[in-house]
Amino acid sequence: MKGFFAEEGLRVQGMMTDMRSAVEQGKPHMLWVKTEQGLTEADFGYLDLDQLHHIAAGKVDYYIVDGGNFGCQEVLVPPDSPLKSTADLKGKTIVMPPSWATPFLSTQGPWFVHQELKAAGLEPSKDVTMTPMPWDALPKVTDYVADGFKTGKFAAVGVTQPIPLLLREQKLARPLFTRTYQAPYNQEYCCVFMIKRAIVDGQPDKAALIVRAFRRAKQWVAQNPSKAVIAAQEGSTGIVEPSANEAVSFGFDREVDLEQMLERAFKERMEAGVIKTDKTPKELVRLHYRRIQ
Repeated sequence: MKGFFAEEGLRVQGMMTDMRSAVEQGKPHMLWVKTEQGLTEADFGYLDLDQLHHIAAGKVDYYIVDGGNFGCQEVLVPPDSPLKSTADLKGKTIVMPPSWATPFLSTQGPWFVHQELKAAGLEPSKDVTMTPMPWDALPKVTDYVADGFKTGKFAAVGVTQPIPLLLREQKLARPLFTRTYQAPYNQEYCCVFMIKRAIVDGQPDKAALIVRAFRRAKQWVAQNPSKAVIAAQEGSTGIVEPSANEAVSFGFDREVDLEQMLERAFKERMEAGVIKTDKTPKELVRLHYRRIQ
């Protein structure tokens, strides 16, 4: 929309990913869009770090080339809930989007949720029930959450921005723990930027232009969060300032050593048994990450 790709001489068409089809058809990642030819892989885009197990298994035909943002997911409870800490979730149910389930992700619920539950002394698969909400609930997810809290169908909900913001602004929920604000979860990219291997290997100059435009776009969002929110939502929202604050919290202008972060992330998941391979974390990074300047 801002022309960063066009300024690099690239013709780019932004398209919404079809998460539902990807999950229901057993695809190993979310970068699928609907075209006239049917479900098609995008040339580049975001991939959730919780899909590293598919990357390690060689099921994702993309290279990781850059970091995305820090955090965007929260686990929330009703404003008047007696639950005060993660430990209070023992014996409770967390409802979550259907794309947060295995095998699309490596665990039932995101990695940061599992890590938080374990830190609180809970065994995710035994002490807490994590269940996907129906796909049909997503278009009116705030209504679904409000009704579920009211009827006691579930004690907590895990969702991705902007849903947590909407729930908080409507006073339907409050955060119990978050990937957005809470260390150490907000110190690691939650999403990584991917480009098709054929482009990186066969058209390295074009791949470099894509990464350059992407980085310029991230910087623009970091420097102009309110304008970014208005542009993304076409001016239809009444909560520009809170949305802009959320955009700032995602750290689009922050950087970490992506190579080190990926090595650590692969190692953690290998030690937990969600990635099974005879390769070392360093070898996995060499296979699936390309540093593009």
